[in-house]
Amino acid sequence: MRHDEQQTIAGVLSLIRELTGSATRADNIGDLFVSSFRALDHAIDFDLAAAVMIEQNLDLYVVTREGAGSLVGPPLIDSIRRTLEMMIPVSFAATDVVVKAERSDLPRRGDGDSLAHSTHAIIAVENRSSGVLLVYRAEPFDEQERQIVEIFAAQVALLIGQMNAREQIQGLADTDDLTGIANKRYFRRQLPQEMERARVYSLPLALLMFDIDDFKAINDSFGHTVGDVVLSELCGAVRETLRPPDLFARFGGDEFAIILPHTDLGGACSVADRIMQKVRMLAIPADDEGVIRCSISLGIADYRSADSTSSDVIRRADERLYDAKRAGKNRYSA
Repeated sequence: MRHDEQQTIAGVLSLIRELTGSATRADNIGDLFVSSFRALDHAIDFDLAAAVMIEQNLDLYVVTREGAGSLVGPPLIDSIRRTLEMMIPVSFAATDVVVKAERSDLPRRGDGDSLAHSTHAIIAVENRSSGVLLVYRAEPFDEQERQIVEIFAAQVALLIGQMNAREQIQGLADTDDLTGIANKRYFRRQLPQEMERARVYSLPLALLMFDIDDFKAINDSFGHTVGDVVLSELCGAVRETLRPPDLFARFGGDEFAIILPHTDLGGACSVADRIMQKVRMLAIPADDEGVIRCSISLGIADYRSADSTSSDVIRRADERLYDAKRAGKNRYSA
């Protein structure tokens, strides 16, 4: 084996070791690409590395040299589109390119930054072409460097697959098995974060708590299996009334919580009205060819600067919930 081949193999092994170190600790795909490109920088010279992932848009992640000006412009975008259409037989002409991350923190090398020459490789996650990795510099890439980029892309694809698997596992851990909405554990993690965001940016925030009126009577009359169907159907109806940023969680039994970011007390009352109307329209088939109709009682609390902990907001919303119960059920209290 020639000395240069030995050096290439040693470089590839070193690259893989580094990738399986820092990159595996990345919390999101943007951090993963940044860590991975830093590792690639130890194996070959380049001025810009980019990864474009095929999602609803073309999600672009770019890393350049320290102090380099932005190279994200028409020449790079055109090069990416040409490369994609050459490697993946689909037209991307009408697909938007969305820059998800642009970093200029690789060590400076040479006097300039160039897109004159490139090499690329498919990022295939779980046997599906999920994106393309592109590396640019002023000088042409030789065959060994192209092979290194292909090996690098394959390793990055494995890391993305592992990250997706971790997210799926975490999603299962954070999801209520019966209803498919968030569970109490996830809710208790998210509420303090939303409170901190509301405090820092002076944004309104509201919490809505509700439970099903006389749910024990439904279980006693129809059985717990039908009771589970009621919970599931009700959650599906409530979800239809909410926005994507709202967090809907099962707090326990037949009690639920909804975090409403960017929502003041008046807005939360409007949400409560919509939810109550939606629930009143529910008609859940029962075994005797009848239907089950139900109602809910809700309590609403808005975030206040005096709330020192998430438990303070939960306590106030829960108190309002029991006010609604005492007032006759099938209503909200704020």
